[in-house]
Amino acid sequence: MSTIVDTILADRYQIREQLSRKAGRRTFLAQDLQSGDLVIIKIWRFASDCEWDDLKLFEREASTLKNLNHPAIPKYLDYFEVDEADLRGFALVQTYIYARSLASLIKSGQKFSEVEIIKLTDRVLSILTYLHQQYPPVIHRDIKPSNILLGNRSGHSIGDVYLVDFGSVQTSASKEGGTITIVGSYGYMPLEQFGGQVTTASDLYSLGMTIIYLLTGTHPAELVQVNGRVKFKAEISKRFERWLAQMTEPYIDKRFKSAQLAQSALADRNGRYGDFIHIKPVNSRVQLVRGRDRLQLTLHTSYSTKFVENIDSLLSTTLAYSILSGIFFWAIYLVLPTALIAIVATIFLSPIHVLFLLIYLSIIRPLLLLFYEIDLNFFKRYTTIIIEENQLSEYKYSGNINRPKCLPLTSNRSRVKAIVYNPGYTFDKYVDADGRSIRRGEVEVRPELTLLLASEPYVIGGDLSQAELGWLGQELSDFLDLKLQIVYPTPRLPERSDDV
Repeated sequence: MSTIVDTILADRYQIREQLSRKAGRRTFLAQDLQSGDLVIIKIWRFASDCEWDDLKLFEREASTLKNLNHPAIPKYLDYFEVDEADLRGFALVQTYIYARSLASLIKSGQKFSEVEIIKLTDRVLSILTYLHQQYPPVIHRDIKPSNILLGNRSGHSIGDVYLVDFGSVQTSASKEGGTITIVGSYGYMPLEQFGGQVTTASDLYSLGMTIIYLLTGTHPAELVQVNGRVKFKAEISKRFERWLAQMTEPYIDKRFKSAQLAQSALADRNGRYGDFIHIKPVNSRVQLVRGRDRLQLTLHTSYSTKFVENIDSLLSTTLAYSILSGIFFWAIYLVLPTALIAIVATIFLSPIHVLFLLIYLSIIRPLLLLFYEIDLNFFKRYTTIIIEENQLSEYKYSGNINRPKCLPLTSNRSRVKAIVYNPGYTFDKYVDADGRSIRRGEVEVRPELTLLLASEPYVIGGDLSQAELGWLGQELSDFLDLKLQIVYPTPRLPERSDDV
């Protein structure tokens, strides 16, 4: 086979070196004599060890690459028959990517931080999203460290990320009935792939196992498995650990449904990651800061906002009633023109009222709204909740929380055992067991988020909206690794009335 080096194929491609050799396949680095560029040539050869199923896979790789156009995927260049003395078969030519594989980087001692792995994973998920959104979807089936390349690395930048080797590719349209072709790499293949039944979620499992290899430096097949799940130790955050657990679920129905969903769950707009997307409600004044082992929640109570709202409501209502009353009495005066009605109408609807209304709308109310936005610090009250090691500490502040002289007024510490969320609801009547009405009229049950502590329940509610409490419940559930329990409590029934 050494004689093949320097051989020119198709009067254009000069073989430089052999890169790999498998049963029935050879991969070479060659030079395109027309353009001068380096290219990769894969050759399926006629030999005693060749199989026709391998030829089908080879032709499928060529046809798939021909229809793909992505900067992180090798480009199809040519396909032709080879008829050399030492080599007969078919050749697929694709672009050469100057980059190193993750496998070679790890073997050379390269270490990746969690942040770098997150960026790398995000890039690969973008490639998979492109492949899986083709029609029909393109499933790679052999994602592993040797098939993911990194190029143009500098400093802390992850560089360019590429996905190569589409020799195991499958599309939903290429499944042959009655035959099972098992391809892939042991340790990186999900359970369903051993049965020849793969979906786009199968690629996600392989990517997850690749990440585990980057974290541990150990081939997944060498790691201990319990109930089909690989066990490993790595210094990563809880959220990333949970996300990775969902990527590598043994059962396909428990994994992310798509690469796009996995990518969305990997990072939200604040740069955090997890298996849920927790979006903070718009205009919420709740502050939440999360670290790996610590969560800090700050709830604001501002008396200035309530003051502004009350004053605005009072003045608006008073002026409205005054003007409407004046109009009403002037209407009566037109029917019963008496001096008393004229005086009353003039009092309620005078030029002074109209002038004050104009001043209020143009000057006073904008100032009140500005006051609302400034939200002066001396009107503020804060409750800060800190959770560390599943233990809750509560601190109460007054004034500006950023001032060192503001010391906590109270502090409680207790372990969180469960999280219960009541979304709140309304209903218009109570009925007894026989369906008879006990009381009519709308009844509202306010939403609440309750943390069940070892000592006593800790209730979060107050002025927070249903959306805010639901968001906080998800965040706390994710951080504490406790299931968020949703309940609809039955309110205490009132005394029986005669309403029927």
